[in-house]
Amino acid sequence: MSRDEECRHIMSRLLATLARRAAAPSPPRPTASAAVTARGPCGRAYTGTVIRARAASREENDINVGEAAATFVPGTHALSDVASTTLAAMLDARTLGRVTLTGAAKDAEYRRVEFRAVTIRGATALQRTRYDARQAFTSNHAYDGGSSGENANDGKDSKLSSTSSAQEAIEEALGSGYKHWRVERASGAWSVTVNVKKQRATVSRDKTMRLIDGEAKTSVVIGPQSHDREKARLLDGSDPFLKHVGVAAADGSIKTSKRDKYKQVEEFLKILDHAYDDATGAGHMVRGSTARPLRMVDLGCGNAYLTFGAYTLLANKRDVPTHVIGVDIKRQAREHNTAVAVELGWDDCMCFVEGSIAKADVKFVKGNDDAAADIVLALHACDTATDEAIVRTVRWSSPLALIAPCCHHDLQVRLKNASIIAFPPITRHGILSERFGDVLTDSFRAHILRLLGYRVEVMEFVGGEHTPRNTLIRAIRTGSPASKSAWEEYDAMRETWGVTPWLADALADELNEARADVFPNSNV
Repeated sequence: MSRDEECRHIMSRLLATLARRAAAPSPPRPTASAAVTARGPCGRAYTGTVIRARAASREENDINVGEAAATFVPGTHALSDVASTTLAAMLDARTLGRVTLTGAAKDAEYRRVEFRAVTIRGATALQRTRYDARQAFTSNHAYDGGSSGENANDGKDSKLSSTSSAQEAIEEALGSGYKHWRVERASGAWSVTVNVKKQRATVSRDKTMRLIDGEAKTSVVIGPQSHDREKARLLDGSDPFLKHVGVAAADGSIKTSKRDKYKQVEEFLKILDHAYDDATGAGHMVRGSTARPLRMVDLGCGNAYLTFGAYTLLANKRDVPTHVIGVDIKRQAREHNTAVAVELGWDDCMCFVEGSIAKADVKFVKGNDDAAADIVLALHACDTATDEAIVRTVRWSSPLALIAPCCHHDLQVRLKNASIIAFPPITRHGILSERFGDVLTDSFRAHILRLLGYRVEVMEFVGGEHTPRNTLIRAIRTGSPASKSAWEEYDAMRETWGVTPWLADALADELNEARADVFPNSNV
């Protein structure tokens, strides 16, 4: 007998046995289908779906299916019976935790398959995640016989998820030759070891998952899990200032034309939220109290989206007493933002000043010029205006600065006029020269802050689809002197490119003093 003939013979015997059981005169119970796969010595799979009426006799079935048709019994049983019981267990979304299939055949397309029940738009569905060697493919299948919507990460699953029900997805997986099944339910966890060739399966209880007052000790969640997750937001359309500044509509939805601006402010505030905790937790900044409110300044505030957002975060959401000053060179901005603050009832804690970033009169306490800012914000101040914001940060000794630069024209000009062209291929092409100038400018800014006692991080604060100017300099003042190697790196940057940035000229006195602390015998 050839191998192919032997495989067909095994399959025909299996189907004949199941047909005899189905024809037994015992009263029929609810039917269930199970995909059965036989593999002969040739390794080829022969799969068929068997639908039968369950007999009442435990001896006839080798397994007690119980009233719910999903009761596992430890021991070795017919694979078709274990598959049917597993199918019934997975179709009960209320008690299902997670089902994992591993031990795939060598030629299997997916090495691992996982199932769990989820709730999507109010409907319960079975979510299947299949893993190949590189990535995961997720699809959702309705329990009522239709698809609950395709949610695959790749088009590889789109056809199946658009046509297959939960039962069909389960049958396809159980019939794919996986050797190890783990079924986690409200009643406990079960392990199934499959012998495909002999069409037998060994069931054992996993004692590591126990129930106490109906709750499992493991992290497995029982029952449908909500898949309609709301993104964690620091701001939403219900925040009153968003309507006053024109970002949100009357119904609280974010206006289409303002979504990029809203996203920029939202992501900026997430960084502010963490930075506040870092600075106060390390003792570098006061937390703010009624007696001594936190002082924050927004330099180049424009329409004050960020100004109002930062105040909302700290004062309203985190209950930190905060005073805020917004600075902008435009009179219209000062008048508009002041009116919004009055309408919101925040004018006792917020004020707006007309003037340049470098020269605006910023006073948190009348008659006290030493009452400097604790937090300095600057979002997209153009060219050297960003440097002016850094200068004020340093001279105030502000504990925290969050600065997102905009254009970088000044250093571009200095590079063109430099007597040294270190790497001509970088500056030969206009677009490369411009982008390099941006990088070099922000590198100098971050390093100078580091030399002057700040711990500095440069990061992307929002995706490039929202703004191309998405670099953020986060600086926390620690007061620690810079190392000699940091100064040597700074000197090497200037010598290599033959330029000194505008910021270094503006902070020349502060840099010389800091250098003298590290190099006492220096003549500089």
